Amino acid sequence: MARRPEKEKGRFRWRTIVIPFSTLQFWINFMIVMAVIAAVLVGVYYQFLSPKAQARRLIAKAENGFEQAIVMGVKELAFEDYRNLQDSLFGAHRNYDDRKYNEALILAEQTMSSLEKTYELLRGEEFFRRERAATFTSLRGDVQIQQAGSMGWESAKKGMKLKRGDRVRTRSGSSCVVQFDDGSQLTVKSDSLVHIDELSEDVRTREKSSAIKLLVSDVEASILRPTAKGSRFLIETPGSVAQIRKARMNISVNKDNQTEYKLLSGDVSVSAGGKNVNLAANEVVRLAQEGKVVSRGKLLAVPELLQPRNLDWRVSAREKIPVNFAWERIREASTYHLMVAHDRYFTNLVYDNARIGGAGAQVPDLGAGVYYWRVSSVDSRGRESLFSPFAVFRLVHDQTPPLLTMNDPIVLAQGTDSKVFITGAVEPGSLLTINGSRTPLGPDGSFRIFTALGSNVSRLDIRAVDPAGNVLAQARELR
Repeated sequence: MARRPEKEKGRFRWRTIVIPFSTLQFWINFMIVMAVIAAVLVGVYYQFLSPKAQARRLIAKAENGFEQAIVMGVKELAFEDYRNLQDSLFGAHRNYDDRKYNEALILAEQTMSSLEKTYELLRGEEFFRRERAATFTSLRGDVQIQQAGSMGWESAKKGMKLKRGDRVRTRSGSSCVVQFDDGSQLTVKSDSLVHIDELSEDVRTREKSSAIKLLVSDVEASILRPTAKGSRFLIETPGSVAQIRKARMNISVNKDNQTEYKLLSGDVSVSAGGKNVNLAANEVVRLAQEGKVVSRGKLLAVPELLQPRNLDWRVSAREKIPVNFAWERIREASTYHLMVAHDRYFTNLVYDNARIGGAGAQVPDLGAGVYYWRVSSVDSRGRESLFSPFAVFRLVHDQTPPLLTMNDPIVLAQGTDSKVFITGAVEPGSLLTINGSRTPLGPDGSFRIFTALGSNVSRLDIRAVDPAGNVLAQARELR
């Protein structure tokens, strides 16, 4: 019950109002419910809808996504993206700790957006393709390169890198050697045009893919067996594609776009005209432009090198000496082609003769240095085999007498008999005589002898001759 004032004849008068108890209870309950609802709404807002709550949830989500990206390899495969994600996530954490929730929310959203792009990269096959490069290791004559995207040609330089899309051409009398990062080599001979179609590697599996296109060309390929399963080395010519797993071979394309494969050894399969053409060792196959097999037969055998042997050393006191070369005789060969050079790519030639009638030749006046040599056989129709693997030898010009060290001889006298004990060392490979008798030497040139002295012998006459023929003569008095 309540009373309210009421104005009557210039004065107030109180009037009594009666409120039922049930109505009051209703409004009290209503206010309590509204307060609870308001508290719940406020709690929901601060827990889920406020910038702080949104920032907290998004930062936690970004952390989980960042950990997933690490598992997928973002740190190893895309380190720059990894650093950017790390920086933005760290910035979101720092702003959250400083109660700058709106800024933290913005940075968390940026992190999530960057994560989505990173996931697309990590799931894509192209992302795992790393571009490789080949290198010019040897150049001879006029060799030019047209880099990918360029319209002009420039002179090639030793050590220059070759990438996908580059072209190489050699003029008449010129050649080059292209070294791949897996150890394989491509020797591009004169009047050739070569296009690099693909040089890539899958960073997950380490599979290497190499694809070379030959136009009018003559190349010698030495392809090593890949270390990663699934790797491939393709050489494409007009009308055919050769898949090489390991091989030593020669591939040439003439002006009529006919291709000739000469396989010395290895594992090669050729796809031509919709068919597979298998190559055997020591086989030559000629294909037309449309891929049809024109002819196939046995490859002319490659001579085996006999002299000088690989890693042989020859020492001489003369500045220039003749060197005799010998190789295995091939029954089908009418002549032989001998090349001698200062380098294993045979660009710095000192001797080149393609008309040697026998299985040997002498090259005069070779000076001191390291030499590489190889031989091919040529039949009566002028068809030449592949070159043999090279052998290397060294010529040493030596005019210095051999070095000799000897301790003081020890003379032992017993009555009329005398013996002497002699020790020392001389240059390995030398011939040592003492008082006319040859002295046995160890592999390192050391000697140790105990010998009888003749009557009236009062000195030792020592003579040493090294492999070059230089002589050292000494005399030692006996005491």
